[in-house]
Amino acid sequence: MRNKIFKGLLFLATAAVVAASVLIAVIMYQGSMTTMQRDLRQEATYIKMGLEQGESSYLQALSSESSKLTRVTLIAPDGKVLYDNYVAAEKMLNHKDREEVQEALTGGAGLADRMSDTLSEKTVYYALRLENGNVLRVARTEASVFSTVAGNIPYMIGVVLLVALVAMVLARRITDKMVLPLNEVDLEHPLENDTYDELAPFLTRISQQQKLVTEGLRQLRQKQSEMTAITQNMNEGMILLNDRQNILSINDSAAKLFAIQGEEALGKNILTLERGQEVQELLQKVADSGSGEKLYQKDGRYYQLCGSSVGGKGSVLLIFDVTEKMAAETLRREFSANVSHELKTPLQSILGYAEIMKNGLVQEGDKQRFMEKIYSEAGHLITLIDNIMKLSRLDEAAGSANNIETVELKKLLEATALRLQSQAEKKNVTISISGCEAEVEGVPSILCEVAYNLLDNGIKYNREGGSVEVNVAVAPGEAVLTFSDTGCGISLADRERVFERFYRVDKSHFKETGGTGLGLSIVKHGVMFHKGHIELDSELEKGTTIKIVLTRK
Repeated sequence: MRNKIFKGLLFLATAAVVAASVLIAVIMYQGSMTTMQRDLRQEATYIKMGLEQGESSYLQALSSESSKLTRVTLIAPDGKVLYDNYVAAEKMLNHKDREEVQEALTGGAGLADRMSDTLSEKTVYYALRLENGNVLRVARTEASVFSTVAGNIPYMIGVVLLVALVAMVLARRITDKMVLPLNEVDLEHPLENDTYDELAPFLTRISQQQKLVTEGLRQLRQKQSEMTAITQNMNEGMILLNDRQNILSINDSAAKLFAIQGEEALGKNILTLERGQEVQELLQKVADSGSGEKLYQKDGRYYQLCGSSVGGKGSVLLIFDVTEKMAAETLRREFSANVSHELKTPLQSILGYAEIMKNGLVQEGDKQRFMEKIYSEAGHLITLIDNIMKLSRLDEAAGSANNIETVELKKLLEATALRLQSQAEKKNVTISISGCEAEVEGVPSILCEVAYNLLDNGIKYNREGGSVEVNVAVAPGEAVLTFSDTGCGISLADRERVFERFYRVDKSHFKETGGTGLGLSIVKHGVMFHKGHIELDSELEKGTTIKIVLTRK
């Protein structure tokens, strides 16, 4: 801008001086022409006077002049040239048709300018009629005028250069003064500037635009912060890619999955972080069809990869940890298979005995034994179904706060032990409840099932004359139940699986005890429902100790 103003001022000043100089030259030219015409009239008058005093002698004097600035021609009334001080008269054409000659013959004087045939220059002619009828004509070429003007051109050029130099200095100073207020404009506070009034609308508009931009940036930062807070706190991984599959954004969950720092991954191609076949196939599918899914396994865990194109300018990848879902699906399949097997076994036994009796192949002495076997298998089947229903109710109740009330654990254990007293007496097993009173918030029916199954197992898998001891203790914020028996114990290899559904340590012993393999699974789900945990310690042929820790009021 500074250079434009400077060049504009300099050009304007220089152009003005040049235009003035040209105008002066034109005026000088016109003035010189007027002066020349006046001089021609005066000179013609003087020559006329000289000719009237003595024509021959005066013409002879004119011919002898060394300087012939003015051309003098004497013309007869018929147009014949009688005398010319530049060219011999006999060589000249008849001049009667010349404009100035005709005007002089008719009006006494004539003025004209044209190209001279003789001199080949533009010439100004003035003719004057003499008393004897002849015409006296004087002429001067415009070269004399141009020489006068040309003589002043060097001075005019000098003046132009001088004025241009002065204009340059002044233009620089004026430009600096004009630009200084503009350079000092505070665009951060446009309405607080003391500058040209003409800039007021512009600065007002800037102030309005600044407010809009500031508000827009504030909202954008707020939305960005909200988006960052959401994505960074997502359990699912999220990766945003550009059209070249370079990482634009990655949240903490995804960075943790690939064992990298989020900042280190920005700008890198995702295939430099993970070149697994599943990732490559997913990216290709997203590029081809706009979306896709793939199951991905890493470090023993399963992840669902979901990709989607974003307007053809990039893509977003979402990573869901489906390990628990896969485990639950596997558990569901195993549970379905186990339930089918466990239900099929007693049903086949009942069906077999019934078929033998139907066909009359049983002797009278064996009928009672067969009916007892059918009754036993039916009872086992009912127990199995009842346990399955209990597990189903526990699954449905997970996370529910229905029927929560204060439960006194020692009283609940004593009541449960009383229900199993006859079963314990049959096997000569003693049950003892010791410790202090402890209250917890829970569902009485579920806690009763936990206690019942632990006491029932302690009796079933105990030796003749054994014991089951239950102790209730309290700790800061906790209630601890300890179940100890003197039974067969559990091997180290089986301890991790005894809480699985339908898992039995010794299947041959299971046939004797009639267990379903669901008791400890019911215990586990009941404790998990109350947000507690279980600890198991056992040794073969010496007994088992199970500790349950629950949150106390």
